[in-house]
Amino acid sequence: MMDVLITVLIGGAAGVLLGTAGAKLWATARMRLAWPEGANFLNLHLSSGFVIAVEILAAAAALALPSARLACLILAGVYAAFVIGATTLRGQECGCFGVAGMKVGRLHIWGCALAAVALTAAAVLGDGAASPLLARLAVAAASALVMTLAIALWNNRSKQAQVPSAEHDRLLVVLSPTCTACSALKIMEKHEVNDIEAGGTIRWVDRDSEPATRLREVGVDVSAFPAVVSMSTADPSDAHVESGLQECREVLQSWRERHLVAQP
Repeated sequence: MMDVLITVLIGGAAGVLLGTAGAKLWATARMRLAWPEGANFLNLHLSSGFVIAVEILAAAAALALPSARLACLILAGVYAAFVIGATTLRGQECGCFGVAGMKVGRLHIWGCALAAVALTAAAVLGDGAASPLLARLAVAAASALVMTLAIALWNNRSKQAQVPSAEHDRLLVVLSPTCTACSALKIMEKHEVNDIEAGGTIRWVDRDSEPATRLREVGVDVSAFPAVVSMSTADPSDAHVESGLQECREVLQSWRERHLVAQP
């Protein structure tokens, strides 16, 4: 029984890593990954490429190593690192699952913590346990598939549920000076910070500008860049935020078409 539990634990944990790494690669290829700015691991900033590489290498090692104990220890170390990262980013939007609109909360932190504890316990108590490599691979494949489907469902639900209100009359494009995707957006859209377009309904602003600061003061979370915020001037707290290069371009195109048509 212990052999089966350890095999499921290794395969499941490795499959989750492969699923999340694949989701981030998919989002990055389509310029949709919203990766947090600033510190995301204590005082350090880890790039999405570094995290993806760690996930893939750790999962591959755990699935290939004959020693179940060593596989558990490697995975436990990765999930313990996730706890640190999630604690650092608590309350902020995180692109760790390759989708925008997902914030780091208690479930994220405690889920990683429980996984790290379970894997550590398996390494200590399951010394010498038999964990066939093919069985690990099968469980990992199933786990990665479930993770991929869950992420896809979340992404679709977010797109359907988060539709900007027709009452919104302003669109802020919020950029960060240290964000490469923000620089790409400015080049692609041929605009700079402080530009105004679409009859004054679109305004390009810096992340530390007065409009962006005012949004944060009324509780609107703008923590991933580039971001577009559709809002009502009558009630700035009633705002809808989208982040990511491709998402910003899609919202801008839709907004321009809608508001240019509405102009006399």
